Amino acid sequence: MDISLNYEKLLLGILQFIIIIALAPFFAGLIHKLKQNFRGQKGINMFQFYFNFGKLLRKGVVLSDEASYISIISPYIILSVYLIVLGMMPAFYIYSLFSRLSDIIVIVYTLGAGVFFLTLYSLDQGSPFGGLGGEREWFFTMLSEPSLIFIFITLAIYSRKGMLVSIFDFIQKNALGGHFSIAIPFILLISLFILGLSENARIPIDNPETHLELTMIHEAIILEASGKYLGIFEYSSYIKLSIFLTLMSLIIFPYIAYTPIDIPLALGLYIFKMAMFCFMISIVESLNPKMRLFRAPNLLSIAFIISLIAMILSIRGV
Repeated sequence: MDISLNYEKLLLGILQFIIIIALAPFFAGLIHKLKQNFRGQKGINMFQFYFNFGKLLRKGVVLSDEASYISIISPYIILSVYLIVLGMMPAFYIYSLFSRLSDIIVIVYTLGAGVFFLTLYSLDQGSPFGGLGGEREWFFTMLSEPSLIFIFITLAIYSRKGMLVSIFDFIQKNALGGHFSIAIPFILLISLFILGLSENARIPIDNPETHLELTMIHEAIILEASGKYLGIFEYSSYIKLSIFLTLMSLIIFPYIAYTPIDIPLALGLYIFKMAMFCFMISIVESLNPKMRLFRAPNLLSIAFIISLIAMILSIRGV
C-alpha cells in the first residue's frame, strides 16, 4: 500500500481528523442517554456534552497551592497525545492524517504517555484522592496494556504489516475478496471490548458518573480540575473513547473509502458502527454493577487470555 502523501490525501485526512474530533462528544453523550433511557429516565440531550465543554472553557481555573507547572501543561499534553493517536487511525478514509507514523508500537507507547501525564497531574495536586486515583489508574493500565500489545501484534501477524493503516487496508481487501476469516477478528473484538471498558473508566471496571471518593478511579484523578482544564480532560476522555470504538469498528467490519466519492457511504457506515458499539456499552453498563476493585483483574485476565489465544491462532495461520 502506498502511504505517500499528496494534497488530496492530506486534505481528506485532515477532514477525517476533524470529523472524528467533532463526533467524539456525541458518542459519549449517546452512551449516557441510552443508559438513562434503559433506566426509564427521559435522558439528557445527546449534544449536552458539547454544551458542557463550551461552558467549562468559559470558566476560570483554580489550582492547588501544592501544584507546579506539571498541572499547567498536563491537560494540553494529554489532549495532544490522544489527538496524535486519533490522527494515526483510519476511520472512514484509508489515508489518516499521520499515516506514516501509525506504527503499532508507536501507538501503544503514545497511549501510555497519556496515562503517565494523567497520573502526574493527579499526584501534583497534593490531594490524597488524586494519589489514590493515580495508583488505581496505573494498576489497571498495568493489567490491560499486555492485552492491548497482544491485540496489535496479532493484527500485525495476521496482516503481515506493521502500520495500522496498512493493517486495515489488508483486512478490508481480504474481506472484499472473500478471503477473510472472522474467527481472529471476532476473538480480538471481545478482548478489545473489555479493554475499552477498562481504559475508558466504564462499568463494571469504573463508574464515570460516581462521585463517591472511595470508589472513584478516573474521576479521582481529575477531582481537583476545574474550568477549562476540566473541559480539556473531559474532551480527552471522549477522544480516547472514540479511539477504542474506532478500532473495534475496523476490526469486526472494515469498510474504508479509498476515493472521495466513497467517503459519504463509508462515513455513514462508520457512524452506524460506532452507534452500535455505544448501544452495546450502554447495555453492559445497565445490566452490570461496578465490580469490587480486586475482582476487576479477573475480567482483565480474561481479556489477556483471549488476546493470547488470538495471537497463537494468527501464528498458526487460522
